[in-house]
Amino acid sequence: MSAQAQTTTPERGLRTDPFLLEAQDLKVTFRAPGGRKLHAVDTISVGVRPGETVGLVGESGSGKSTVARTIMRAYEPEGGHIFFEGKDIAHLNERHLLPIRGKLQMVFQDPYSSLDPRWTIRRVLAEPLVAHNYGTRQKINERVDYLLKVVGLPADSAQRLPSQFSGGQRQRIAVARALALEPKMIIADEPVSSLDVSIQAQIINLLRDLQERLKIGLLIIAHDLALVHQISDRIVVMYLGEEVEEGPADEVVGRPQHPYTVALLSATPVPEPGGDNKRIVLTGDPPSPIYRPSGCRFHPRCPIARDRCKTEKPPLKEIGQARKVACWYAGEMPAPRDLWAMQGKALTAEELAGPDLRS
Repeated sequence: MSAQAQTTTPERGLRTDPFLLEAQDLKVTFRAPGGRKLHAVDTISVGVRPGETVGLVGESGSGKSTVARTIMRAYEPEGGHIFFEGKDIAHLNERHLLPIRGKLQMVFQDPYSSLDPRWTIRRVLAEPLVAHNYGTRQKINERVDYLLKVVGLPADSAQRLPSQFSGGQRQRIAVARALALEPKMIIADEPVSSLDVSIQAQIINLLRDLQERLKIGLLIIAHDLALVHQISDRIVVMYLGEEVEEGPADEVVGRPQHPYTVALLSATPVPEPGGDNKRIVLTGDPPSPIYRPSGCRFHPRCPIARDRCKTEKPPLKEIGQARKVACWYAGEMPAPRDLWAMQGKALTAEELAGPDLRS
């Protein structure tokens, strides 16, 4: 993904300005028992521009969180580059990473385990300020009070412990902590998956409001494609450590080009009683990242897979303005509504031929 690749703004227009954060051909492996390699992430490229929200989507085990933690340098990449404000941080030591960490922050999935239960909220929010020599005690306390106000919590919250808050309130505190040092970029790793459905919308609206007001870049990671669509300008879909589709959020959700994206969309419940909620149920579990299938990684579960898919790996190719897909039959797939009826069938060439989704 080049620094000049086009994508969308919060107004859903096309942009060509440089990325604030860009991971290029990122590759991450772990050592598995027996000396084998577990391929967690395989040459992923994703970028976020200032003031842009990008959604990284895939089911559990696809490698989304590994991408996030590698960008944050919790994991060491085996290959590729991580550019932040034009500087490659992929292999910097901790001393050189320290000033960058203030600009690049993360919100973790579980608000229960990401906050120290023994610390008051004031101490939780003051910790990064102290570590980065933000200023005097009075200045730090003023910043803590401001952060609580920004995320919609009362001032007296500062003296309480995390156990005295609900899950949604704890995640607001986690967001406040990420904002403490006025970052330019935030990575939110499944920020609402552990919360009640009634609270999820509040946190998503909070992130969207903060992103628009503060003009920060936001990389949001989730398995719920419909939820990510609400906040994202652009969406990247991952499967088994690889990117399979990318494009403007409205295009990916409204005109999906990869069968896996269609399956993710079909998993979204239809709110209307009696609505058409036919789901594409993928057969089997995702393959092991140690023993990956030949050819297209998705072919053992794909409802339209053919012989070529089993032997030849499709490249991630451009199929239109700001759109990419890794599928031999992108643009030749049946309409998404027809894939449901085709599950478990061996398709003929005539059955596979369908409307050109690129037209």
